[in-house]
Amino acid sequence: MCESPQLWYMTSYYDCTGRGRPRGYCVEHLVPHISSSPENIPCEISEETFLTESFCELVPPSVPLSSDDYEEDAEQILETPMEISKPVVAENISEPKKVLKNKERHDLVVVSQPVELPLKSIAKQQLSIALVPCVQFPESYHSSSEMTVDFWRRYHTIRVSFSQREIGHFSTANRADRIRCREDHRYFKKLIYPLEQKKVHFDLNVGAEYLIIKEPPASLDSMLWWINRHKDELFVNKKFTFDFLAWRGTLRKIMSSLFDSIVDWRIGVIRWNGCHFMVVFHTETELKIEAEQTPSEKRMQYWGHKFEDYITSENPPIIPSPSKIFCTMNKAALGRHSLLYSCEIDACTSNSTFDGEKKQQGVYVEIKVAHAKHLLDLNTASSRKYAKWWQQCYLAGINHMLLGFRNDYGIIESLQPLGVKDIEIRAKTWSASAFLSFLDEFCSFVQRTITEDWSYENRAVYLFYYSPKEKKIKWRLSNEEQYQFLPDWFIKDFS
Repeated sequence: MCESPQLWYMTSYYDCTGRGRPRGYCVEHLVPHISSSPENIPCEISEETFLTESFCELVPPSVPLSSDDYEEDAEQILETPMEISKPVVAENISEPKKVLKNKERHDLVVVSQPVELPLKSIAKQQLSIALVPCVQFPESYHSSSEMTVDFWRRYHTIRVSFSQREIGHFSTANRADRIRCREDHRYFKKLIYPLEQKKVHFDLNVGAEYLIIKEPPASLDSMLWWINRHKDELFVNKKFTFDFLAWRGTLRKIMSSLFDSIVDWRIGVIRWNGCHFMVVFHTETELKIEAEQTPSEKRMQYWGHKFEDYITSENPPIIPSPSKIFCTMNKAALGRHSLLYSCEIDACTSNSTFDGEKKQQGVYVEIKVAHAKHLLDLNTASSRKYAKWWQQCYLAGINHMLLGFRNDYGIIESLQPLGVKDIEIRAKTWSASAFLSFLDEFCSFVQRTITEDWSYENRAVYLFYYSPKEKKIKWRLSNEEQYQFLPDWFIKDFS
């Protein structure tokens, strides 16, 4: 008897990890059957009789390894016409016909060095950091006015008022590229675990060999993009309604000068239409520390991002996407100074609700990894690391933290909530009032130093430098091109 024509169905695609059809790409296509003439179809099929029939093989679309790629990228993939490769010849029709799967897979490139586990405790390592002289600020240099950094207890008794509120938000995949910014919640994450103690088992080493964590760029472009969208509220009578603009990390770096006796910093400041724009320019010492990071230190940086994926996603991606962040815009009153700064938000509680683009009810949570078994192992009374935790949360208005306690093998064994106020109460080597008072004094020092706005004629950028040896903050004027960080489009729009 003759074999009847058959219809072939391609019913699924396969993603790069071979886990079956990914969400959004499951479609069904009918592949046209290429009919054969009756003369070529034998009535009886023996073991030595073969028939050649051609059908088209569909090439599946490239599936991203990360779960939070741009929506427009996904739409572009769906709208792209399907590519058809050369016909594939299937012989020996006595065997059942099978849909050929595309054997191509995304080959992940190993980019990080292997790490020997278990890791040694950082507390047991004797880390020695040598201060590299700064080119613009040698030890013999003295500016016309300098700010002395005294012991923190002198600032502790000075009370400076501070209040902050969130006035906006944005999502971005690159802080230095305004084209990648969106004023929405696409990269905002929610916790899938409650703020309570819980036993877990998360392997933070998954995917570590395929990603190297890099420090985010210091560019202000994403914040300037947001300011330009809200120009009517923030730019009145040719003047900005705030005195200082910076990333939260810049403010933290300034406050940490009270106890940092090893690492220096360099901050560029441009005054434009009454506002002081501040950007960090890494010193030679900071660049050396980053270049000499050990594989163990790089692995621990990766652990923090991997932990965020575990507690904010039911199906975490293989590789985290640390460059894709959700940020809030916060306006604060520090004494008589008005600050506008942006804070990266890790996640919010699972019961947070949103109405369109407006946050109705939500609690922000800071996520950290700690090498401990319980809270008593954390030396919050004297360790300065927890002072930086407090600064990070306090400036963003975050009251709760969720800690993941890991072992030496990079395994999270338990979750533990921690109140930000508890860190402040237990501290004995720093205080909240000291940090705020010192930051207020630095802002006053900058305002006294810079007396005129930037212009195309002078192109004046003021570089402020903290010397940990001398415990002083110096400054100098520069018009070098490498320090001109305000983009031309922003200057043109606000001229």
